[in-house]
Amino acid sequence: MSRRTRLSVLTALCAASLLAAGCGATTEKPSGNSGGGGGGGNKCTPGGVSDVPDPKPLTVDAPADAALAKMVPAKVKADGKIIIASDASYAPNEYTLEGSDEIIGMDADMGKAIGKVLGVEVQFVNADFSGIIAGLNAGRYELGMSSFTDTKEREQTVDFATYLEAGTSTMVRKCNPKNIKTAEDLCGKPVGAENGTTQLDQLTKPEVEGSVVKACKDAGKEPPQGQGFPKQTDVNAALQANRIDAYLADTPVVNYAVKKTGSAFEKTGKDTDAAPYGIAIPKKLTGMKEAVQGAVQQLISDGSYQKILDNWGITGGIQESKINGAIY
Repeated sequence: MSRRTRLSVLTALCAASLLAAGCGATTEKPSGNSGGGGGGGNKCTPGGVSDVPDPKPLTVDAPADAALAKMVPAKVKADGKIIIASDASYAPNEYTLEGSDEIIGMDADMGKAIGKVLGVEVQFVNADFSGIIAGLNAGRYELGMSSFTDTKEREQTVDFATYLEAGTSTMVRKCNPKNIKTAEDLCGKPVGAENGTTQLDQLTKPEVEGSVVKACKDAGKEPPQGQGFPKQTDVNAALQANRIDAYLADTPVVNYAVKKTGSAFEKTGKDTDAAPYGIAIPKKLTGMKEAVQGAVQQLISDGSYQKILDNWGITGGIQESKINGAIY
């Protein structure tokens, strides 16, 4: 299972093997005007790591809804709990703290609130992101809450109840030494993303929405050297160790990493490809998608939903939860 320090995204960043002098101790001169505080050829010195505390999990007082509870399949109720799979390496959406197996984050709080509405206890289990959908269809889990983008391709194998909207952002080392600002600036460069994500598809496939491969081809340039990593913490470590020049991840995760790493990383360029997050639901669990979608909608209506987002500093809230709301 994933392990995190209190400064969650820094576990992999500040290991002695990566930074002998400590996190944020190097000085780099960016090429050109990086927009990272080192424009005009001036030296840019990354600052020290911030000590921003992690938010504490939030328990909301969400009332049970008898009508929605009746929609939950008897198979799910049989053991008295809903098993939810999550790859707990994606703060602030889902992650663990060092010395604890407890999955915390926005998704964990949202999942527990959904359980309250449906009158069923929930249990989060840590799972590799790329295997969650297969695990749902194999009956190992009953829901997947792991920052899934609801896509038409994924809808072929599972159903989704939408609960957020998020885009893709680009992360670079502080001072932006490679002067990366646009998708074309990633052409020919080593760029990372977590395995199984839409971002890795964008770095390796020309046919997907927002493909960087296609953008580079259209510009007559070499495609990015897309590299996949098992966990988001591995992606962070690769960037800090200069094994990649940038990485792509969901905007809430990039924003949180910038906040937690002080001046070690910086976000560059514009957020792109906004799309809905969805709770993944096995198609064979008749009634479950309606129950979950209804529960999310109730949380939106009674204000519990916004309280959870605010607690984790996440924007992109929606007003209406949809079943299978993919836009691409």
